[in-house]
Amino acid sequence: MRLSLILLFSVFNILILRADDYKVLFVNSNDILIDGKKAQVGATFNDKSVITWAKNQDRQAIKAVNVKTNKMCLFVSQAMEKNSLTAYEILTANKHLSTHDAYMEGMDVSVPVKLRKLFDENYELFDTLVIETNVDLPPSCSLIASYDYDGTRVSKTLKTERRQVVIDRQLFTVEGKKLTPRDVLLTIDLYNKENGAYTFIKGDVKLMVIPDKAEIIPAQ
Repeated sequence: MRLSLILLFSVFNILILRADDYKVLFVNSNDILIDGKKAQVGATFNDKSVITWAKNQDRQAIKAVNVKTNKMCLFVSQAMEKNSLTAYEILTANKHLSTHDAYMEGMDVSVPVKLRKLFDENYELFDTLVIETNVDLPPSCSLIASYDYDGTRVSKTLKTERRQVVIDRQLFTVEGKKLTPRDVLLTIDLYNKENGAYTFIKGDVKLMVIPDKAEIIPAQ
């Protein structure tokens, strides 16, 4: 009997450990509910928690940290059929998170090919977007993101460190001038300063900016 209880307790612990738990770091709307309660900084929830978005607000977001992996996650309201979704459903639907994994271990291909397979077509940017690459860029190379802004072509060198590509709101700072962050289409190029050559990596990468405060949808 005692052995059965120990086994049952062990299985229960394993099931708990398999669940992902999150702690809220920031919300951009006071009307987001988690399991029927107002989402607040410091609150915790898990994969099975139901997140309900306000029906009259666009680009609502919850920034949270996975308490097991310490990875940041961005839960974003999108144009979905359901207004209430579990945390797992939201992460599955919005796979482009603040931390986006794109490992390609064991692939014997060139750096440009790896990078082309890395970048997705859509990303959401709240404050910092970290893309895990598992790619070591040569010291002479850097990644350049370009986009159009009010008729001007803007190019920015992306931060790369520890096999990560970092995109943050500095993307919208040009020659010390801060532009208003907005949705843009990015073109990603690999630049080699040794020969001055640019290698095309990815075009039409949609970057959606998540505001500090959710946008009110005008009544129809």
